[in-house]
Amino acid sequence: MKHLVVLICISTVLLSSCMKKDSAATDTTMKVDSTKQKNIDTYKVVQGMFSSGKMDDLNKYIADDFNEHTPWPGQKPGLAGLKEGMTGFRAGFPDLKITPKEVTSDGDWIFAHYNMSGTNTGSFMGMPPTGKKIDIDGMELIKLTNGKATDHWEYNEGRKMMEQLGLMPPMGAPPADAGKTMPAGKKG
Repeated sequence: MKHLVVLICISTVLLSSCMKKDSAATDTTMKVDSTKQKNIDTYKVVQGMFSSGKMDDLNKYIADDFNEHTPWPGQKPGLAGLKEGMTGFRAGFPDLKITPKEVTSDGDWIFAHYNMSGTNTGSFMGMPPTGKKIDIDGMELIKLTNGKATDHWEYNEGRKMMEQLGLMPPMGAPPADAGKTMPAGKKG
């Protein structure tokens, strides 16, 4: 009987120490999951701001000294440059819609795959409106510091967009002047 009591006591101590370790691991996992979800939610909020054109609160999510590693032509630096660029883009595509497709986060990084669609009914990069629709995908990598985006890299189907707008020939299509001959005595 004495051995049974000792065995129960030892089992209780071991079980309780395992539970404390598991509890600590669960707390850490919950904190990581909470940060990951907060980053994903932040990304979706910012994309919603871009889609709606209501960007007044961007400074809550993006640092003033924001660094765009893949800037648009002529994009100014920082948060002010991002706002100006997005405002200009939305002027060209007033019905712009950015839809996150896949978003994940790891520590201070956000990785995202999105879809962007809209109709070019306004001036875009100095070009007159085409009235044509775009529907392209893109991917982003965003670095966060203290909960705000500080760095951004992006790849999107820019060429596909230009093709959809009729501003570039489709890949592999012959040039518009293919088969035309140069007048005699002229060099190309």
